[in-house]
Amino acid sequence: MTRKTMLLFACATFLLSGCVETKYLEKLGLITAVGYDQDEDESINGTLVLYQFNPAMEDVEKVLKSTSKTSKGIRLSQNLETDHKLVSGQLRIAIYGRELASRGIAHLVDTLERDSSIGNMVYLSIADTSAEEILTYQMEETPSNRGTYLYNLVRQNVEAEMLVSPTLQEFITDYGSVGKDPILPLLSAKDGKVGISGMALFTRDRFIKEIKKDKIFFIRSLIEDYDLGSVEVELPIGQFEPFLTDLHLGQENDKVYIMIDSIKSSHKVTAKETDKPSFTINLNIQSRLLEMSEEMKLSEPKALHLLEREIGSYIEKNIKDMVLMLQKEGTDPIGFGMEYRSIRGHQDISREEWDKLYKEATFEVKVHNNIIRTGVID
Repeated sequence: MTRKTMLLFACATFLLSGCVETKYLEKLGLITAVGYDQDEDESINGTLVLYQFNPAMEDVEKVLKSTSKTSKGIRLSQNLETDHKLVSGQLRIAIYGRELASRGIAHLVDTLERDSSIGNMVYLSIADTSAEEILTYQMEETPSNRGTYLYNLVRQNVEAEMLVSPTLQEFITDYGSVGKDPILPLLSAKDGKVGISGMALFTRDRFIKEIKKDKIFFIRSLIEDYDLGSVEVELPIGQFEPFLTDLHLGQENDKVYIMIDSIKSSHKVTAKETDKPSFTINLNIQSRLLEMSEEMKLSEPKALHLLEREIGSYIEKNIKDMVLMLQKEGTDPIGFGMEYRSIRGHQDISREEWDKLYKEATFEVKVHNNIIRTGVID
């Protein structure tokens, strides 16, 4: 590089640096989590978790609370309570209290979307009680930063295929689609821990009902395919008695409990071309039998085939019950409406029209289960 070229490069760097606002890390309050709750009137209670850097001491977590009519008003108020400039570039998770979410969260989600410093991969979630409780709950093991902890809690369960991914982008897409509703994780705090207690169902942007965590498999399997999923199955023990090696006499119940994992699944929802919506749901599962509450002679082909069939029937029944519950509640996280619209060609359907058609829809569920391994643990 010639001396002249180096001089031009240095001048350009100087000029460019003069156009960029300098932000010293020690002067910033990095927001990692925000929470919103409904106040007694029309105001919103905001809780904010921020991370402050201080060269003279360890990094410090700070929680700020304030009340306003808007989320931006909350931010203005919270700025007056700290000597660090609040910035949203590190926001990881937004939590909405149960009461607030039941009234609708579209206006608050829209604020996040319009903030150019916030990425569309921020997680959204619902608090079983209040967002403030989740963000201020005294845990047995206090994390260095609650926002990061809650983000990692959701992320690792998404990666483990326990949850449907609840990013800002996915919520906006589902909310804006005719024939599909959002679904978000439900957070709860108890026994010194903050965890995920289930999933929150929505109609439009309103939280209407929760699904307990032991039922998540039966809805997630129709939204996203599994690569390494797992589910616990409960079956009547009577039909398996000829194949049991050691029946536990005097047991309190007549059930056998089975854990299957390494689940690989594929699903297909097909709508029939009729005026009254009719759907066929096909779910194919390959799995490994990991654990059973009773010992069974699985070396006998009849025993294994019976087990495959009964597990498939159990999953089929639970999925049918789940779909009928969704229909009754008027929520469509599966996207039946989008599938029905796809076969109507140019005949567009409004939200109101689909709401009426959805109530009249019929569903046929078919599950094929194949156990490919029995108890070999990697």
